[in-house]
Amino acid sequence: MTNGQTRGGSTHRTAPGGERPAEGAYTAEPGIVRTTLAVMRRDGGRLYGRAARVTGMGGLGGLLLTVVGFVAAWPEFTEIRLGAIQARIDEDSYAPDGRRVNTMWLILLACLPFLILLLHLACTALQTACVRAAAEPGGSGPRGRFRTVLGVYAVRGVLVWAPLVLGILVQLYFTTTTFREYTVLVPLWEYPRLNPLLEYGPPLLGLALTLSLRFGWALAPAASADEGLGPLAALRRSWSLTWGRAASWLRTLAVALPLGGLTVGLYLLLQAAARPTRSWAASLFLEWGPDNAYGAYVAGVLAPIATALLLTGALVLPPAHTTLAVLHQRLARTGERQSPAPAVTPA
Repeated sequence: MTNGQTRGGSTHRTAPGGERPAEGAYTAEPGIVRTTLAVMRRDGGRLYGRAARVTGMGGLGGLLLTVVGFVAAWPEFTEIRLGAIQARIDEDSYAPDGRRVNTMWLILLACLPFLILLLHLACTALQTACVRAAAEPGGSGPRGRFRTVLGVYAVRGVLVWAPLVLGILVQLYFTTTTFREYTVLVPLWEYPRLNPLLEYGPPLLGLALTLSLRFGWALAPAASADEGLGPLAALRRSWSLTWGRAASWLRTLAVALPLGGLTVGLYLLLQAAARPTRSWAASLFLEWGPDNAYGAYVAGVLAPIATALLLTGALVLPPAHTTLAVLHQRLARTGERQSPAPAVTPA
């Protein structure tokens, strides 16, 4: 051993009284925002190109699903139009039958899982690309396959939204069954203060649980794409990284809140800017489609919503997924540095 080197030491002596860090020692890293901007400057064109392709395919899938929904609901549109014509002949006012409106809502609910699947497919394609772009040069760690990351999105979506849906169902049960008339279970006259509690308590509790789960599992897709973890393992990994230390959840909150605010604000801005598409879609529907003003009205309502959703996804998802990938890598490295070293048993 020469030049002041010691066995197992972490520094190399360069001069009397002076030391420099050895290779592999911890050095200060640039911030998450700075790293994300560097990744976007380097690979932003490729990521936005993929986002454009994914958004276009998602838009086509959504358009096809909308056409299927209109075909399924067309008997209801026809009956509503005939009722309006008859009311006009009778010189009477007209309001659509509530049962037909409920049928349209049921058709929308039936189409909703397929729309969510399209969203998850788009997010999976972008998340895997962003994780590869944010990976350190020369990194050769495991990478999650597309279907594995898609499974993470699906499992997380079901588990996150389950408390809120259950809370709404409990609210509907008590407000539409128990308190509509006096019942043996809970008479309204006997417990007058229980109604607001059961009306607002379950959905608020479900919303709180949904937000907590969504926050704790925000890094699950990035963990799966970066470490090759399965759905449940990725959820556990994200939960441990997010809630494991006070600094971790503060850093996650500092990233999640601006991303959420940017997404919502951009969507509202784009929806306001896309309002002219409402009249364009209604006119196009009447010109090229069946002569039904109610169907044209619904098409006009959907047009600015779909336009704003597609543009928001194309603009926000690449930097958002890149930021989450960088945050996951930083929290994972921090956890590895702060974990206790394994004990060495002397020979």
